[in-house]
Amino acid sequence: MKKWLVNNLPWLILVAVALLCTVFIIVGSRADDGSITLDGKPAKIEDYTNKFIEESNEALYRIMNEDQPTDEDTIRQFESVDDVEGLGGSVTLETVKSRRLPDGDNDSGRGWQCSKYTAYLATGRREYSAAHPDYGPVNGKAVAEWLVKNYGWKYTDTPVEGAIGSGGFNTQYGHTAMYLYSTGANTAMVNDANYTPLKVATHNMNISGWVWVVPGDYVPDPEPTPTPTPEPTPTPVSGDVTYTYVKGDYFSKVLVNLGLDEGNLWGDNGTVNYYSQQLIEQNMLDYRGNVKLGIPFTLKRR
Repeated sequence: MKKWLVNNLPWLILVAVALLCTVFIIVGSRADDGSITLDGKPAKIEDYTNKFIEESNEALYRIMNEDQPTDEDTIRQFESVDDVEGLGGSVTLETVKSRRLPDGDNDSGRGWQCSKYTAYLATGRREYSAAHPDYGPVNGKAVAEWLVKNYGWKYTDTPVEGAIGSGGFNTQYGHTAMYLYSTGANTAMVNDANYTPLKVATHNMNISGWVWVVPGDYVPDPEPTPTPTPEPTPTPVSGDVTYTYVKGDYFSKVLVNLGLDEGNLWGDNGTVNYYSQQLIEQNMLDYRGNVKLGIPFTLKRR
């Protein structure tokens, strides 16, 4: 009920004034000066009453035009909005992150709605409504789209630190926040406002179904190229070499790793054939001709 009264205050005032005027017209009498009074005599209005009426008219005008500038300086500021430092699609994520304010900041008492805060992070601009200085340019769920349409930002499938996101599309106002880092499949640590009323806050939040945007000039870092693991350099040995075959070994590779390769592995006079004869003499081959596993054998250098 309180929220409804606040949202409909201008209309309630108008209805009350209309009712009061109707009563005067019905039961009142016209005075010589054209005013309508209950006794037919000219109305007497004190100076303080005149001042109250003027101030009330000004307040009513501001309420009915809450999104309009109310003074010359503000009008000039809004007209030159494209020249304000920090606007445009060429902003970097580093600039966005540098605007981050400490938790608890309330914009010197003016307050932060979530859309005003993330719009400020993205553009550097704080004021969007003179009548409601805590309001942003759009509802929280529309901030990402607003940045794409008006400031050259672009959508991204994977949010990165400094990206601005919007969610809550099945609600009236939604929410918006700056992404910091992932804390799970559908959760993230974010920086936004109104987690505590009208103040900046950093907290963990469900971001399932959100859309994310980054500046138009943002280019993701290339995927790192994996560095191949170099083959181990065989260590030369002298004298006899003892080795035990394990599953997956290849005799030619074993010879190389044992330092027995003389530059000619294959052929009748090759290293493989020379040392294979030693395996046969030591009964190290099974019926398939494979080297037996788990049994040590000795190879005498050529």
